[in-house]
Amino acid sequence: MEDSPIGSHTPETGPESQRRDERDSLFVLARLRPEGDMGDGITVRVRNVSSGGLMADASDGYRQGMRVEVILEGMATMAGSVAWAEAGRIGIALDHPIDKSRARKPKPKEESIFRPVIGNHRRPGLKPR
Repeated sequence: MEDSPIGSHTPETGPESQRRDERDSLFVLARLRPEGDMGDGITVRVRNVSSGGLMADASDGYRQGMRVEVILEGMATMAGSVAWAEAGRIGIALDHPIDKSRARKPKPKEESIFRPVIGNHRRPGLKPR
């Protein structure tokens, strides 16, 4: 058996695994907080996501079975529970399936105060008569 990047923990193998969906590797930031906590939580780096869960870098304050809320940009707050926690990483099983492709969508660009340049890039001048 091959070692996983988080040591001997191999959540994707064995008969006890409940993973049914392909994971997408990515690096995006998310907010993580204990369920019901009204604070901002902590910023975590999400390393991969599937329709049923995700893996993130997180402090050691999270333990298996703990209820959490995850806020990924462009998505609603998602509730779930910590499936495993080891070596500064956690796996979160989400309560409801998500569209994992939305986690990759780029942020919408803010309105610019400058209008876009179109056509030729020359400065307008006087028209010849």
